[in-house]
Amino acid sequence: MALFASLFVLLQLVAPAPAVVPDSAAARVGSWLAREWGVSEPAVRLEWGRLSAALPGGALPFRVTGRGVAGWFVVVFGPSGRGAVAVRLRAGVEETVPVAARPLVAGRILDPADVRLEPRVCWGPPAPSSESRPGPGWEVRRALATGETLARPAVVPPVLVAAGDPVRLVWAGGAVQVSVAGIALNRARQGESVRARVEGRTDRLVGTATATGTVVISSGGDR
Repeated sequence: MALFASLFVLLQLVAPAPAVVPDSAAARVGSWLAREWGVSEPAVRLEWGRLSAALPGGALPFRVTGRGVAGWFVVVFGPSGRGAVAVRLRAGVEETVPVAARPLVAGRILDPADVRLEPRVCWGPPAPSSESRPGPGWEVRRALATGETLARPAVVPPVLVAAGDPVRLVWAGGAVQVSVAGIALNRARQGESVRARVEGRTDRLVGTATATGTVVISSGGDR
């Protein structure tokens, strides 16, 4: 048994180290992702898999494939066809994000003491800047431990419109804006669809809840 253990250690010492992505190639991929995502290069974080073969020197062409679900991509170095080398990559952006400042139970409405900001790596492309950030007033949908990131679907925005509420329906086109009063037919949170009836109309207007009691019309009508 001791002999086998010694042989194993010896093989580990003489075995060649697995090929890794050179720093210069990794930097080029990071720069490309920063431009594609519209973020600063220092904010991009990369975790590389092992290469199946060492990359030759020089600035090789590369292409990034995959949808980036949970941050996973495949990067192919070299020209298409024979000789190309593929490697898995997990990429994300370090951001300051809201996290649970203490244990939270499902159904709780967040208040300022429930939330703190911490730097975290968010794997995958960054969320659109128009997407609202979780914070006070949001509803907890499942139990959260201290330090867990506050993100959908674990937390959801507050209800902006309830069924039966009066709402202001707004339509904008260029410099022209028209608004009309109506009654909401369903409950909606920010970004969710609202159907509303307007006195004197037989159809139903459809829009998106954008603020408390405000619906931006997205279509002319709904029979």
